[in-house]
Formats: sequence, C-alpha cells, structure tokens
Amino acid sequence: MNTTEQEIEMEQLLRQADAIADDIVTMEMTDVAGAYDRLQERCHQSRRHVVLGRLMRYAAILALPLLLSTMVLAYLHFTSSQADIRFAEVKALDGTVVRFELPDSSVVWLNAGSQLRYPISFDGDKREVALQGEGYFEVKANREHPFYVHTPSGMSVYVYGTHFNVQAYDDSECIETSLEEGRLNVILPNKGQQLTLRPGEYVSYNKLTCQAMKSTTDVEVKTAWRKGELIFRNATLDEVFKALSRRFNVDISYRNHTNRDDRYRATFHDETLPQILDYLSKSTVLTWKYEPYHSSSTANKGKRKVLIDLY
Repeated sequence: MNTTEQEIEMEQLLRQADAIADDIVTMEMTDVAGAYDRLQERCHQSRRHVVLGRLMRYAAILALPLLLSTMVLAYLHFTSSQADIRFAEVKALDGTVVRFELPDSSVVWLNAGSQLRYPISFDGDKREVALQGEGYFEVKANREHPFYVHTPSGMSVYVYGTHFNVQAYDDSECIETSLEEGRLNVILPNKGQQLTLRPGEYVSYNKLTCQAMKSTTDVEVKTAWRKGELIFRNATLDEVFKALSRRFNVDISYRNHTNRDDRYRATFHDETLPQILDYLSKSTVLTWKYEPYHSSSTANKGKRKVLIDLY
C-alpha cells in the first residue's frame, strides 16, 4: 500500500470516528429516563381517560332507568292525588233558594241564580269552596282547618266557624260579605290585603275600581232572602230589578227616561211580581208589561221578559 492509499484510509477512519463521537454526544444530551417517564405518564393518563369515560357511560346507563322510574312515580302520584279530589256542584235556579249540608256538616243556603262548587271530602288543611252568586254560610267550627270561600273576582273570605253572607254575582259591580257572628277575615284581590270583620260589619269590594269599603250594616237585611223576604234599603233601581229578576225568574229590561238615580226602601214577603211593580209605580212614575211570547223572546229559555219604562 503506497503512501497515498494510506492517507485516504486514515481520512475515512477519522470521519467515522467523528460520526461516532457526534452520536455519543447526542445520546449523552438525551434524557432517556425522563423520556421514558413521560411516555409512561401519557399512557397512564390515556388509560384513566378511557376508564373514566367508560364509568360515566355505565353510570348514565344505570341512572337512566332510575330517573325514568322516578319521573313515572312522581307523575302517577300527582295524577292520582289530583284524580282523588272529586268535586260536587249545587245550583239554585232563578226563583229558588236551596239549603244543603257540606261534608263537614256546615250548612249553606244558596240564593236564586247561584252555585257552589266544593270537594266531596275535606281532606286537606283547608276547607275550600267556590261561590258564584250569593250564599249564606253556617260553618262548623274547626280551628285546625279554616273554611275558605273563593269568588270569581279573586276576593276570598275565611273563618274557623261562624255565620256570614257573601254576595258575588257576575252582573253586580260589587262583591259584599257581611258577618252575623264570630269573626271573619277578608282577603282582597289587590296584593292579598286582609281585613277583619266583627259581627254587624260588612265589606263591599268594587270590581271596577278595585277599592274596598268597610262599614257597619244590618245583617238581617242582607240575609233576609234566606227567609224568602226581599228587603231594600237605599237600593238603586238596578239593584231592585236584578233582585226581582232572580226572585221571580224573569228577564227585566227597563228604560229610564228621566236619568234620575232614585233610591228605594221597601220590604216584601209573599207579594207577587205584579204587586211589587205596582207598589213601585206609586213612588216612581213607571209603566210595565210582559212581552208577548214569540220565537225571538226569552220565553224559549224558560224566562218571561218584562219591559219597564220610567218617566
């Protein structure tokens, strides 16, 4: 081997040595243990995510039947409790007064053109009824279960046991309640304001103005209808004619040609409608007549129509 070939071989060996040295340096600079640890940590995290995801899916699968069963039981409980509450309704047609007893032995009188809705059994904490029209109540005393009377306007009264009257006709501008004995609480529609009545007091709530007026009254006058009497004290013609319409089951329409707002004071017991109208005509110039029966009259609805003119 000549000198030139030896030099070339030596140069190749040096280059290989340099490459090996570079590889050694690179390996020394690499944190093999750290890399291994990091790889292990990523593997563990990956396993935890997989296990956690599976557990969450299993939990969802297991919880779904429990959730569905809970919802079904709640629905069945609610609907069954609602279905268990059955109601009865009593009506007093125009021209009649009805007396009956409630499930708690309380006694109610309904005036003509009134109705009362109540549960067939008072099982809750409250004894609640709904009145439309006029009713006189003799409530059986029970301090643990107050007795509520609700009206369509939102006004309610409640007692624990007493005698009182509530008038809440749809065609009346005011709702009235009067107390004969004991104590009575009135809940007004506006913000639940409450008033307390003593015997001989009454509250009149105006549905149009939402104003309430509390005053003393003659309860016997307010409840005379229960005995078949009609007593008017400072009553308007509109109030008189509405009471007569209900009492005698007629449809009274009148025309006031004078536009006066006269007030009337009268007491009627067994008088007929013609007798009462004839009596009124003595203090007010009025004429009245029954409308002849024909196809367009209210006779087909069970009522005769009375036409009244005031002069």
